[in-house]
Amino acid sequence: MKDKDSGQTEWSQNGRYTGDTELDLTAEGREQVLASAQVVVGPGNLIDRNKLAGVFVSPRQRAQQTFHLLFGDKFQVTTTSELAEWDYGAYEGLTTQEIHALRREHGLDLGKQWNIWEDGCEDGE
Repeated sequence: MKDKDSGQTEWSQNGRYTGDTELDLTAEGREQVLASAQVVVGPGNLIDRNKLAGVFVSPRQRAQQTFHLLFGDKFQVTTTSELAEWDYGAYEGLTTQEIHALRREHGLDLGKQWNIWEDGCEDGE
């Protein structure tokens, strides 16, 4: 599962769900962020640094690293757990295939396939 809030981590590289586990960006993840910065950040782009009044960032290391690669230390940043990533509970660090097997083992999803948005996560959100 690709990280949506940051560049690649070891877990996102191999399809593992990553919520509150602290993982650094991989070298490729840092390159991804820097490459996207050239397209996304700057005057006339999606994010114009001159038009930002405030910045809120997740407390996760990968989100903090992503922000600093994009913007450096030019902004006053508010770190807030309100932006913390999803709590995957018992599924943290597992692949989708491993989650399906675990849910079958627990007697769940016997007639249908797991859908995170409808079924949530055991011991998580």
